[in-house]
Amino acid sequence: MARFLNDRREATGKMPGSLIHLGLKRTEKTKLRMIHFSTDELIESEPERLEDCLPSISENSVTWINIDGLNDENMISKLGELFNIHAILLEDMLDTGQRPKFAETDDLLVVILKVLNYDEKTKKLSSEQISMILDDSFLITLQEEAGTYFDHIRERIRKGNGRARRKKADYLTYLLLDTIVDNYLLNIEILGSIIEKTESKIFASKPQKGLMEEVYKHKTEINFLRKNIRPVKEIVHHLIENESGFIADDNLKYFRDLNDLVVQASETIEIYQMMLNDQLNIYHASL
Repeated sequence: MARFLNDRREATGKMPGSLIHLGLKRTEKTKLRMIHFSTDELIESEPERLEDCLPSISENSVTWINIDGLNDENMISKLGELFNIHAILLEDMLDTGQRPKFAETDDLLVVILKVLNYDEKTKKLSSEQISMILDDSFLITLQEEAGTYFDHIRERIRKGNGRARRKKADYLTYLLLDTIVDNYLLNIEILGSIIEKTESKIFASKPQKGLMEEVYKHKTEINFLRKNIRPVKEIVHHLIENESGFIADDNLKYFRDLNDLVVQASETIEIYQMMLNDQLNIYHASL
């Protein structure tokens, strides 16, 4: 299967908005996790049904509903029904090859993007899709499988550390996005270190066997990074410029800081792409 595009045979010929999970990661049972909090209140639960989350949603608090697993299409359909989410957006959330995107309706903001992981054994990056559905009083996140990416945020909410308990759902969204962008920078740093070490091999008096293949592998991983990170700059820009009121004015400074990190990540990727091109040119010249 092509690495940069999902196998779409199952969706071929279907009506737009058909809820078909396109992805390799499947869970035995989709799991719901909910944290309901305010300055003075904290309730955690694992509801059996999405309907059980509705009584917790109120204007003076924040309800964070997390769905682990995308292969329960009935639950995703129920999600659209309960929260008035268009089938086209739900279809995008189920397609794990979806380009990171931002969408806005009269009632909601939707962000779809990727978390990246570098496997030291295979020397390859992999991705997991994360979708966020934001309203004034709730945030719904959908993950391909149960993960620990946001556990530190849950712990901060439990302990009442920081601003999360005093803020609304837009600030919680910022915290999650900040974690994902930090993940990008970490993976860029890992891959960049490997690319820089290759440079000494390029300038060796006798080029090593398999060096060109190694550089091409690095180019593939950098392109994978670029594909998944570059659109995030557009997403953060939309969040900052959004005039619907979903992002409070006093929280815009956090999203602007997040934008700086995304720009830094994108620029660093471009630098490593140029380094790899230079390495190939030097290698061919040395031959």
